[in-house]
Amino acid sequence: MYLWAKAFLRLGLVLLAIGILPAVIFAYAFPQADPLIPALLSLTVAPLGAFVLAVSVILFLVAVFRRRR
Repeated sequence: MYLWAKAFLRLGLVLLAIGILPAVIFAYAFPQADPLIPALLSLTVAPLGAFVLAVSVILFLVAVFRRRR
């Protein structure tokens, strides 16, 4: 269970980075460029990353409670 939680945590962090970093980079480095792709990434991939992070926290809690028993 701990292995799955760790894998979901990494997946969630990668998805959040893919969703948020392009929007931030485009906002500061290329303010005149069309922000359509970074906006779409932040609206589609970032929520999925947040959901996967929430699932990983739940899996970590389940793994901790299972070890205590």
